[in-house]
Amino acid sequence: MTFRSILSSPLLHFALLGAAIFGVYAVMNDTPAAPPADAIVLTPDEAAQIAERFAATWQRPPTDAELQGLIRSWALEEALVREALELGLDRGDGVIRQRLALKMGFIAESGAAALQPDDAELLGWLETNADRFRRPPQFAFDQLLLEPEASEADVAALAAELSAGADPATLGRASLLPPGLPLTPGPAIDRTFGGGFQERLADLPDGAWTGPVDSAFGRHLVRVTERQPGGMPALDEIRDAVETEWRAERAAEMREAFNAALLERYTLDLPDPADVPGR
Repeated sequence: MTFRSILSSPLLHFALLGAAIFGVYAVMNDTPAAPPADAIVLTPDEAAQIAERFAATWQRPPTDAELQGLIRSWALEEALVREALELGLDRGDGVIRQRLALKMGFIAESGAAALQPDDAELLGWLETNADRFRRPPQFAFDQLLLEPEASEADVAALAAELSAGADPATLGRASLLPPGLPLTPGPAIDRTFGGGFQERLADLPDGAWTGPVDSAFGRHLVRVTERQPGGMPALDEIRDAVETEWRAERAAEMREAFNAALLERYTLDLPDPADVPGR
């Protein structure tokens, strides 16, 4: 093949044209080159987040020297993590595995924080979960612990004295029980006086010394001074609490869906518990 035939070859023309096109593209393309695999890169926005975390902790922005130190610490941490992963130090370490799994769980449920339920959705959820928010009845009362041997006549006489204005502290049996309680939810009353005491209070009239009323500690004369019935509060009163629990439930659902989809990507070969040695 002669030199003239080489110059006139279509293949040479195609090669030269291709080289020219790539040359022009290289000059005109302003896309930044990807950093090398061993580069540690921190963008200004990411550095700003580091500064914000410092400010949130110390209630002031970092100085230039402090920020430079924080950035260097971040780079060192990144380098140490990469080297540890390269050496396989994460494998077989239960603490690291748990932390990584926990972080993935946070990622899986992070979308729940952005959800904004309307009143209709919250009311529907509240209906299904009413027991979580139903308020128990509350009672305020005074009480006097009776002597174990007190007869019906003794009880009636004490009730008459109290109704006439006698000081309960001067009568009855000494104990460590409170002489009364302000308006208190029924379950808390039962924790102090024993199970079922709040139910007995519900049957008593208001403002009158009545008894004997049994508790886990003995018999009492009791005067109910105030009560509030239990029931379901309006959504407006408990909206924040309802929305918090609604969002927590959505987050749990997101996490479960993420976990299920994640496991579907793998072929699981897991032992039956009965086959585990030592069981």
